[in-house]
Amino acid sequence: MHLPLLFTEGSIVLLVTLFCMAIGLMFWHPLFYISTLFLIFSIYFFRNPVRCNQDALHNTDIILAPADGKVIAVTDDVLDKTEYAHRISIFLSVFDVHVNWTPIAGTIEKITYRPGIFTLAWLPKSAEENERNDIAIMSDNGHRILVRQIAGMVARRIACWVQPGQYVSACEKIGMIRFGSRVDLFLPANISIKVKEGDYVSGGQSIIATFQ
Repeated sequence: MHLPLLFTEGSIVLLVTLFCMAIGLMFWHPLFYISTLFLIFSIYFFRNPVRCNQDALHNTDIILAPADGKVIAVTDDVLDKTEYAHRISIFLSVFDVHVNWTPIAGTIEKITYRPGIFTLAWLPKSAEENERNDIAIMSDNGHRILVRQIAGMVARRIACWVQPGQYVSACEKIGMIRFGSRVDLFLPANISIKVKEGDYVSGGQSIIATFQ
């Protein structure tokens, strides 16, 4: 396992927690204990596991889950009927790993950030109304997919670690969302979906669909 991302993506959380621990130690011990527990949870939350489905490194038809969490929707809702025909939505609770993985090997074509509100991430309207970041990837076999990072009510920061024009391998880490959130995966028509609503998937590991 890589070092927790608390020292990079969670640096403000770390500093505030340490400050509260110091104040609590000096003036009010319950605050110190609460802050210590939150620090332990934060180290757990910002964990950064090493994970990769080895089959996806050799088979360009495999599409991996971009995040850990529960599949809350498998629909035909589309952004553009000529581009994407399916959407798979994954809800990340505060207990899930919040690192996001690239589902396929390919080139980052476009990244589009849109500010928004912070409703509950499992609500359908959060996909359009919440703060989000769209990452369009052109796969090695010529298919375009889109990964949408969606901030939830608690998660108010989306981190994106890739840039347009960058080549990414399957299982590569492309970002994270802080605290409970959601990731939607938009796919073209020529795929076979391997998951259903209620399934739990692991980012960079679970096969979520395959190209036909």
